Amino acid sequence: MENKFIENWQEYGKTAMESAKELETINTQVIEKITGKQMELANAAFEASTKLFSSLGEVKGYQDLLSEQTKLATEFNEKLLEAARSTADILTESREAYQAWLEKGLKSVTSNSEVVLPTFLFPKKATGKKAA
Repeated sequence: MENKFIENWQEYGKTAMESAKELETINTQVIEKITGKQMELANAAFEASTKLFSSLGEVKGYQDLLSEQTKLATEFNEKLLEAARSTADILTESREAYQAWLEKGLKSVTSNSEVVLPTFLFPKKATGKKAA
């Protein structure tokens, strides 16, 4: 009986480590994707700022300046909307990955729900009467 308990305990530990590694993989993938999107947005902002400052020397009047600012703002807004869409996709993918991970863990727990307790913790009680 104690051997079965030890085997179950080892299996639970092994399953927990595998589950933790899977969670780490999911988290790493999500962080990498989100960080990539943040870098793209930062690059787009720097690019828009650079274009704005370089155009300051080329404009002839405030009408040209406003038109250039509007053009740059429109371009940046398009990049921002695209980033928002792809971030929503990333979040949807990650939600699905977390959900699959959780369901797998719950299946593992329910399939191994038989708990075997060692007899040294809970010894069997004698049911017979002593002879006098």
